[in-house]
Amino acid sequence: MSRGSTSRLDEPTLERAAAALRRSCGISIAPGLTRALDEAVHASAAALSLAPLDFLRRLDAQEPASLAALIEHAVVGESYFLRHPEHFTVLLDRVLPTVSPCEPLRVWSAGCSGGEEPYSLALSLLTARRPAGASVLATDVSERALARAREGRYGEWSLRGVTPLVRARFFERLGAHWQVRPEVKSLVELERHNLVQEPPPAGGFHAVFCRNVLIYFRGEHLQRALSTLASALRPGGFLFVSPAEVPQAASLRLERVEVAGTFLFQRPLGPPRAPVEPSTPRRQAPFASPVETEAPRPVPAAHARALEAARLGRLDEVERLASEVAAKELLPEAFLLLAMTAEHRGDLEGAARAVRKALYLDSSLAAAHAALAVLCQQLGNSGEAAQSRRNALEALEGLDDEEVLRGVEATTAGGLRRALRHGADGLTRNLERE
Repeated sequence: MSRGSTSRLDEPTLERAAAALRRSCGISIAPGLTRALDEAVHASAAALSLAPLDFLRRLDAQEPASLAALIEHAVVGESYFLRHPEHFTVLLDRVLPTVSPCEPLRVWSAGCSGGEEPYSLALSLLTARRPAGASVLATDVSERALARAREGRYGEWSLRGVTPLVRARFFERLGAHWQVRPEVKSLVELERHNLVQEPPPAGGFHAVFCRNVLIYFRGEHLQRALSTLASALRPGGFLFVSPAEVPQAASLRLERVEVAGTFLFQRPLGPPRAPVEPSTPRRQAPFASPVETEAPRPVPAAHARALEAARLGRLDEVERLASEVAAKELLPEAFLLLAMTAEHRGDLEGAARAVRKALYLDSSLAAAHAALAVLCQQLGNSGEAAQSRRNALEALEGLDDEEVLRGVEATTAGGLRRALRHGADGLTRNLERE
């Protein structure tokens, strides 16, 4: 292959690049993203003025410059400000009260990407009037991501979750972009760190945020990353992961805590609890995931009994069993069963809360989005009902009409899709019929 060629590389050749990524920083690339990896190899080779195959030979030899170039071009972290806003609320309402006012608050943003998360943490602390001595350490394996974070300049898409009031206070308009103000940047320290190959930063943290990062790891690399995060916490400290990563973090010797419908993990003040067997991540296809996934985990026996009890109309038994599975397994379908029992009692607010917990754990559940649309409509919240219907339709994209959806009822993708397009009334009728 001549230098500068853009011909597609074959699968065995790309696997060499994927293996280099796994060795250097533990990142696994899903088979469906081979085209993106191919583009990353070509871009990395061009950056070093090499032919792709020459570049791959250097990767095989674990040359540092080539490994660094591949990381820069293969690791793409898309984020935005105040992503998962409930986490920032919990930080202020649950974590801050545990820290003495005279004690410097320390937060670690691990895998900070372009800086949106650490600056979100900083502006949240400023809003709570807790900057005195507070600091946010932001780390990433990508120097290019860190350079963007140091610049602190973002487009409209990165600020899509920020209110005009927050923009006016913490950002300065620069043409088509927004610049983070110095008072926000002053709370954030940016450093390069490899989560699976390096020990955690020293000192102990009151809170560690590592969200939408663990999904890039598998096997022993995932366990190393989790161990690094857990050991970075001081006693009583909290670990925040994304909703989809909660099952991955459940194997840690940390106490699982539920606050306002979100799940986080706390390092005990006393001896840690015994570890539990890690849950096998559930397959999320067809929703694009940047990592490989495992086969679906077995349905817990208690959940199977709960489903049978639901079929027989034994709602008290359903609630007892589903509560057990929800607490121990964090199974989204168990929360949907709890929503069903709450709705049967006439507790629509409780049913909606249970459905939101299911979606927090797995946002790909189209049936859950649809159920939330019906509940919100009944509660008079037409705005959230409309958004939930849109979310359900988006979750159905790419599914065959005959595919049976995950959930409590045996609903097909086609049946739910038709009902969603007919609005809330049709949706209610379809769910009852299916």
